[in-house]
Amino acid sequence: MKISLEDLRALPQRRLKLDFNETLADLQTVKPVIGELLIAADISGVRVVGRVASLLKLTCHTCLKPFFKTLNLDVDERFVYEDYLNEGERDLIQKELLNDDFVESIRYEDKLDISDIVYQAVTLATPVYCSCGSDCSGPPAYDKQSADKQQAKSQSSDALNRTDAIDPRWKNLKTLFPSEESR
Repeated sequence: MKISLEDLRALPQRRLKLDFNETLADLQTVKPVIGELLIAADISGVRVVGRVASLLKLTCHTCLKPFFKTLNLDVDERFVYEDYLNEGERDLIQKELLNDDFVESIRYEDKLDISDIVYQAVTLATPVYCSCGSDCSGPPAYDKQSADKQQAKSQSSDALNRTDAIDPRWKNLKTLFPSEESR
């Protein structure tokens, strides 16, 4: 969903309220991302604020089982016109950065991709480490006897496939460790 900045500035109050309801590709969402967004233009740029929600399907990093998590997220993005940014840069010598200084530039006649803004917000809000909760069963059980049998089976099949012929280029190395062969 793209919004033309010229059309936005032509609105009576330079504001547009929209209901967002889209299925965004490459996300771990089960349901579409839904929410309400307010897009407001002023002399310096555009601001997108609102709240979106969805349902994520994640995999627990401990027990490796899938689980669902609801995502409720506040969106607050500020876009400043390139011309406005360039005028302010002339006055900068040395300045402490504040929260309002972290903005993205946009051209005055550009279009604003709302789907991309929501996609980035959801991606950043998706947990990096996933845990299904305090009642997680822990890592899958490790059966040592079964693993030892599997390893012995693979070693015996490797021994059957291996030939005892030694590459002539390596034959001299055999003389360095004569006791190894007797074991």
